[in-house]
Amino acid sequence: MVLTRDRIVEAAYGLLREYGLQDISMRRISSSLDVRPGALYYHVPNKQDLLRLVARRALAPLQDAPEPPFQLMLRLRSTLLSLRDGADLVLIAYALDPELPPVPALVEGLRADGAGAVQAGERAAVLMRCALGLAAVEQNARLFSSSAADQGETLYAQAVRAVLEHDPEPHCFEHRSTAV
Repeated sequence: MVLTRDRIVEAAYGLLREYGLQDISMRRISSSLDVRPGALYYHVPNKQDLLRLVARRALAPLQDAPEPPFQLMLRLRSTLLSLRDGADLVLIAYALDPELPPVPALVEGLRADGAGAVQAGERAAVLMRCALGLAAVEQNARLFSSSAADQGETLYAQAVRAVLEHDPEPHCFEHRSTAV
């Protein structure tokens, strides 16, 4: 079978589901595909880009999701927690690709709720950073059987609601210098 970027991403996604983020290495992927590690670099330039592609694969069901923003964020949490190390993977990928799903659908939903283009983009960025952090803490707490996992769903919902219900001034997240 011909080696393609899609085959590499699917192999990496399978390793993530089975073993977790720490076991996604170019060597392990190449071994699962029965090719030399160098062959992978013809299709993906580096591991960071591969992780971004795997995150896009995992989040594909949220690409054009028509739900309201709150429901979309709940689906994001569910998607992240259903995938071993999903929150950590998407944290890494989001730093590289801030337009990962569900961001475009989230911005569209916020605009439909009356936010301007800039405000919708800013609010989506805050929601994503907040959601990814909360999901990562919850997922890691579960991994280590910590009681911090017990409130994960409640805290996540409260945080998402707080960001959605907050009515900031336009451009409230931009850095402003103050003269003294």
